[in-house]
Amino acid sequence: MRQFRDTSNMVEFSIVCPIRNEVKLIPKTLPSFYAVKPSEVILCFDNPPHKPSYEVAKRISKKYDAPTKFLLVDRNPEYAFHQAWVRRTGFKEARSEVTLTTDIDIVLSPSIVKYIGLVGKKNIGLVSFSKISYPITLRSAIAWLVQRVYRHKSFTGLYAFSKRAWIETEDIESLKKIPRGEDTHLHQALAKKYDYLFISGTRNILLRPKESRNYQYLMGVNRWRIRKTRLWRVVVSSFLYWRPYLLLGYLKARYGE
Repeated sequence: MRQFRDTSNMVEFSIVCPIRNEVKLIPKTLPSFYAVKPSEVILCFDNPPHKPSYEVAKRISKKYDAPTKFLLVDRNPEYAFHQAWVRRTGFKEARSEVTLTTDIDIVLSPSIVKYIGLVGKKNIGLVSFSKISYPITLRSAIAWLVQRVYRHKSFTGLYAFSKRAWIETEDIESLKKIPRGEDTHLHQALAKKYDYLFISGTRNILLRPKESRNYQYLMGVNRWRIRKTRLWRVVVSSFLYWRPYLLLGYLKARYGE
């Protein structure tokens, strides 16, 4: 049975979300996208897509009334960071003036809708939302404490923005050169001309998948073999996220071979 939406007092906005191979997360998070009653949902996959993830997303989307677009995005060699190109391909396809961009590991809270409606009012070009990591890590606990005690306003990768303001302000040529931080790039460009808000306490949940010892170990190996990450950063990351085998994998790859 298809689920139909109450269209009274509805905020018009599109959701854009890249998906790679998060097949186990999709059933837990994608329904929450439709629960916030968007005008459309745009799911961006690499071309060719990860077949199990693509099929699960297709099956779930059929249960809901909001139109869903499945974009297959080819690699663009002009972009140093593929994710930046994938996400902006979705932005361009969005038909609403307001776009909410998220990731497939986030369960959206219905309470964000009333704040999405602030985009475009009183020169507000972007509204960013807090996230709660689950299971809780030391890093997420510290971040929560800082926000509560000092009322710290930070930018996160879960945000709604004006499409007009984005097109007007972001320098795509400089975006193409950055290796990471494409969300921050958009935020900084837009903030030069428009106001932005950070909304805490909306209880959006960032799901951390269950990590085996071997998974953490391989993450550590890749930190050295692929990224050449500095030792101190791996130590800090292992501590904050409580990933002891990440550090072991890194040390083995760097010093044990």
